[in-house]
Amino acid sequence: MSSFLFKRGFSSFFSERFRLSPVQENLNVIREELRQIGRGSVEFNSSFLQGIGLITLHNPERHNALSGKMMAELADIVDKLENITKDKTNSKEENDLVALILSGDGNTFCSGLDLSVAKSHIMTPENGKKMSSLMQDALLRFSRLPLISIAAIEGYALGGGAELTTACDHRCISATAKIRFVHVKMATTPGWGGGGRLINIIGKTKALRVLGASELLTGQQAYDIGYADIIAKNGETINKSKEFLDPYVYFSPKEGELNAERKMNSVKAVRGMKAIIAKANDSGAQRNYVRFEHALFCSLWGQGENLTELKKK
Repeated sequence: MSSFLFKRGFSSFFSERFRLSPVQENLNVIREELRQIGRGSVEFNSSFLQGIGLITLHNPERHNALSGKMMAELADIVDKLENITKDKTNSKEENDLVALILSGDGNTFCSGLDLSVAKSHIMTPENGKKMSSLMQDALLRFSRLPLISIAAIEGYALGGGAELTTACDHRCISATAKIRFVHVKMATTPGWGGGGRLINIIGKTKALRVLGASELLTGQQAYDIGYADIIAKNGETINKSKEFLDPYVYFSPKEGELNAERKMNSVKAVRGMKAIIAKANDSGAQRNYVRFEHALFCSLWGQGENLTELKKK
């Protein structure tokens, strides 16, 4: 076979298998289907602190792994946050919101997809595609919100849990925490958009190592490679996250004026600054990459080696 024909044949196969077509699924229908699956909850407190909301993943029996129900609730919260930032609220706390903390209940962040749910409901390629569609959409919309976000990472952030942290603008990690993109060990690739976002955070070379070798990152290692913005003592990530977000909410006090009445920054201005950053990252190339990542995940999930690994869990 000539070199030309070989290249043409390979290109045809590749484009057919990973065609960058828009997601066809009705996301509202998918959300309601997933809402019926599993336990746990995702809770949003808009009045956690002035200007700062708190989102908490709650599924302690499964180390805060995401069930279908939790995925639907996360998408619900993103809907609510979009409405808040479009001034569709009468709540003063919500009108003042400029920042978010994403955390896990208790002593761990999130161990990814709840595999007990996956084995009973999301093991097929079709259902894996639905899950990926909803989570990619929810996390893409979350990352584009005109609100500054930080992931407060205690314990473990594994697989999909690690992908969740990449949807935030910043990451605060405890010294004893561990992060691992375990997808290769499960014979699959990121399905929630975390691959491309990781590249934006730490660059292509480091991302290739973290993803392709499934390296286990300690808190210090995550900080050293630029994945985490701040390290906290064990159990202190939410407090450190509050301190980190404080300058987004308030004017920095002048020297000697620590006890003075604090003045809030302009909510519209801070939200506008985040909107500028989000817009800069919103390109046709990025949207194509998100669709590519979705198609690649769907070509592996619930099939062959991945199916074998899922059955082992």
